[in-house]
Amino acid sequence: MILFEQNRCVSICVKNTNKYVRLAVEDMRNDFKKISKSNIFPAYSDEENEYCIVIEKNTIEDGNAVEDESFKISIDKNRAVIAANSYLGTMWGIYTFCEKVLGVDPCYLFNDLETEKKDRLSVENTEISEKPDGFGFRGIFINDEDFLTGWKDGGKIRYIDYSWYGLTVDESVMNMVVETALRLKMNLVIPASFLDIDNYPEKQLADCVAKRGIFLSQHHLEPVGVSGFTFNNYCRKYGKSGEFSYIKNPQTMEEIWAYYADKWAAYDNVVWQIGLRGLADRPVWEEEVPSDKELNVYGKFISDAYQKQKNIIKKATNGKAKYFTTTLWMEGSQLFEKGLLKFPEEVIIIFADTGLNQMYGKDYFSVPRENGCSYGIYYHVQYFGNGPHLAPQTGIDKLYYHAKLAYDSGDDSYFILNASNIREYVFELGAYSEMMWNINSFSKAEYIQSYCDKFGDYKEKIKELITEYYQLMPYLDTMYLPEHELTKYFNFYLEDNFDGFKNFVLKDGDILLAQGAWLMWVFFKPVNNSHFKLCGEYYKAIKKAVPVYKSIFEEFKEISQHLPEPLKKHLEVKWMLFSKTLFCIYSWFVNLYEAKKQCDLYKSEEMKKHLIAACDSLEKYLNYRKCAEYGIFINWYRGDLKMNIKQYLFGTKRLLGQTPDF
Repeated sequence: MILFEQNRCVSICVKNTNKYVRLAVEDMRNDFKKISKSNIFPAYSDEENEYCIVIEKNTIEDGNAVEDESFKISIDKNRAVIAANSYLGTMWGIYTFCEKVLGVDPCYLFNDLETEKKDRLSVENTEISEKPDGFGFRGIFINDEDFLTGWKDGGKIRYIDYSWYGLTVDESVMNMVVETALRLKMNLVIPASFLDIDNYPEKQLADCVAKRGIFLSQHHLEPVGVSGFTFNNYCRKYGKSGEFSYIKNPQTMEEIWAYYADKWAAYDNVVWQIGLRGLADRPVWEEEVPSDKELNVYGKFISDAYQKQKNIIKKATNGKAKYFTTTLWMEGSQLFEKGLLKFPEEVIIIFADTGLNQMYGKDYFSVPRENGCSYGIYYHVQYFGNGPHLAPQTGIDKLYYHAKLAYDSGDDSYFILNASNIREYVFELGAYSEMMWNINSFSKAEYIQSYCDKFGDYKEKIKELITEYYQLMPYLDTMYLPEHELTKYFNFYLEDNFDGFKNFVLKDGDILLAQGAWLMWVFFKPVNNSHFKLCGEYYKAIKKAVPVYKSIFEEFKEISQHLPEPLKKHLEVKWMLFSKTLFCIYSWFVNLYEAKKQCDLYKSEEMKKHLIAACDSLEKYLNYRKCAEYGIFINWYRGDLKMNIKQYLFGTKRLLGQTPDF
């Protein structure tokens, strides 16, 4: 079948009247335009003809679409037919056609690889039949989205007393995110951190998801759409008072839950989050370490809140709400492991990795699954604070291991991936989408080989370097995990190298925000406590990794000199930048630690030499990463507020009595 050549192009007959399908068809028509050198694309045809793509009608009502996402693509002679029982199935058929027939990468908007244009495109007679054999709800969570927020100028004000969230992501950016989710066959999106849909600019982000027919859900600290910041906004607008606490202020909390349940009930497709957390993702209690007796009381109190929230949601939706989740995060997993939490019926119980090390907690292995209950996973490839943010550091092996473990354990009703700003994680996202769709047919070896094949003669070397990039990251014994600040509620599984995985890999955020920031704070103070000893363990592990990532960068750079555009740019913005990022951050920490040691020995010149080297590492990183700010990605790092490399450079320069030259 000739899809297009010169000024001739196949037409499209859309029998399907679903509005979400119609938007997917528009994406397909635009894909023709993207890959055609003449920018030709299909015209609509009112009737089938012998030279067209037919989009068939659906047989399942919209509300039940998630129950059957199968589809079939048939190409015979000059006719292609995309058929499915539900509109979701039809959409997945359209996007699979775009990927496998037209050759458009699902992550093309963020993968820094220009789509190849052609004079002509034809396809052999073929049939593609697929249905998901992985997870029911398959989603991405846009969390800690500082680059996305700062990238474009169209973001609108948010009324939130949190320095990183003053503006929304621009609506055009959210449309890009949602289109990427659709092309990855994701059926669920949590569109932002701390979403308050009573503020119209924030509601627009939810609308971007809803208008495409996939499911909306809520951050785990936004049960019924209400975070602590949302609570404060409501109180300010409507003259309420009192703390954000269901313990101290139950009447106002229930009033606000009901108000926001009514707001969210306007959407057709919602996976409702129930739960109970304190302000800014803290536990509901005030005590540092509750006693066992207090934990029993809190467990019952939180369990009662779950049921109250579900009742409120059912009332707001006239009983139509169908899908509910509750996320066991930090202390929630401890309470659940102790048997202190009870959940309403028909609530999917979500286990979480522990963020800092991307491993499941003890509760995952110790809690018996109950008949009739559904379970799922919340997993991080990005985790701001102690995990990866600037560069991918989780990897496909660890991601697949945990996805397969969940599937084999029957925890397959839901899987959400914290993917932050998207662009840094497209390599892992592509693998994730394939795992979620069909976990048993996914092959790690085939995935990475398929990715590397585009590099032609250098494919094997690229594969070797990507493997080394993940495998050679420094790590510590897990005995040090509980020593981290703000992690006392994590339910760590403390086996070292659990099932062959390095449990405690030292991530960019961990090095900068936990250890490096502390070193700068105590730099001129005499310290010799356990935290300083922990920094010493970091130093020994990281020092070995510095030459490794310098070498990986240099080898990628050498290969790039032999690649044509756009592959050269792709390699530069992805793997060269990622390895440069780790090399520079590791070098910064090593020199900062050395400088502190020399300071304690009163060796001024040696101290200054290492501080200058530490500053030089961050300056080199800031200069090099400009390679990723080109074309549509101009100002990509303008929103670097969470890791805030410039502030770390300022802090290091300050130790020298200087300020940066920018």
